[in-house]
Parts: sequence; structure tokens; C-alpha cells
Amino acid sequence: MDSRTRVVEEAMRLFGEQGYVKTTIAEIERAAGLSPGSGALYRHFRSKEELLAEGVRSKVAENAGLLVLLGDMQAVAALPLRERLATLARAGLRRLDEERDLNRIVVRDLAAFPELREEVREGEMRRIHAAVAQWLRMQAGPAERDWDALAVVLVGALSHFWLLRDVFDTHPSGLDEDRLVAAFVDLAEGLLQQPAS
Repeated sequence: MDSRTRVVEEAMRLFGEQGYVKTTIAEIERAAGLSPGSGALYRHFRSKEELLAEGVRSKVAENAGLLVLLGDMQAVAALPLRERLATLARAGLRRLDEERDLNRIVVRDLAAFPELREEVREGEMRRIHAAVAQWLRMQAGPAERDWDALAVVLVGALSHFWLLRDVFDTHPSGLDEDRLVAAFVDLAEGLLQQPAS
């Protein structure tokens, strides 16, 4: 891994763990294997803000796991509906785990960077909601519902569970992931199989 990539990865980890404001350039340099306080980071980035923007953009660009699964319908098409839904839920939770630092930065730090926040909204959030809505439409057959709104509800349920589990180490309700996935499957299956009224 080259020095610039290492700087980005370590900065994102530190921003995720400590917050953007609390993370110093010297800490990033130390974590990336550079001499702390030497200014070596500035050979790669003009500022900490430029480094944050590069880190967020690179995470959004590489964060395709869930979108790939949703786009590859043949990979799960042969499974029964309940298993397809469980696969979707678990893939969503794994994506959130893999992007823990980015998620923390979005929630805690990006209000101070509205342009970057908008890039995340367009490049990440809207793409995922649209892909889940399309996936639901394809599973539903003739059922007519507001799949865009239902995608927001379902993605929101997973995201909220993940966020509270991240904050408290376990979900405050005591609910574990298996029970959440089972409830997600029950809810989504009911929406997909019952005709709209």
C-alpha cells in the first residue's frame, strides 16, 4: 500500500473513532507510519479538510457490495423469498459494519461540510434507497405499493438498529441481529405478498 493510501485509511479510521475535530495531523502521521509532527502528510494533502474529502469520496466510490448484490439478481433469484430477504438484510448490516468509520463521520462530522455531505447523499444514500426499491419491485410481482417509501422504511430500520448497536455496543433493547433479521423478513414478506388495499 502506498503512503497516500495509508494516510487516507488511517485518517478515516481516526476520524471515525475520535471525530474529525479531535483528530490531529500528528496523530494521522503517526498512524500512517510517518514522522509525527513532521508535516509529511502535507506532501499528499494541502489540508485536513482535503484529506477528509478524499477519504469520504474513496469510501463512497468503493462501497458497492450491497449494490452489487442487488444488481446481481441471479445470485439470489433461486432462493425462497424469505431467504432472499434475509440475504438483503444481512448484506445491509455487513455493509454498515464495513463502513463503520464513514457512517460515524456522516452522522457526527459532515454537517460542517455541506458540499461533502451532499456528495454522500447523492453518491451513497440515494443510490442504495433506489436500488432497494427496485429490488423490492422485482420481488413483488403484481403487487402495487410505494416501493420507494417502503425501501426508506426498511433501510432505515436496519440503519437505526446498526447505529444504536454501534453507539451502545449492543442494541439498547437487547435485540440481537438474528431477531432483527427475522422481524425484517416477516415485515417485508408481508408487504410483498399481500395485495395493496
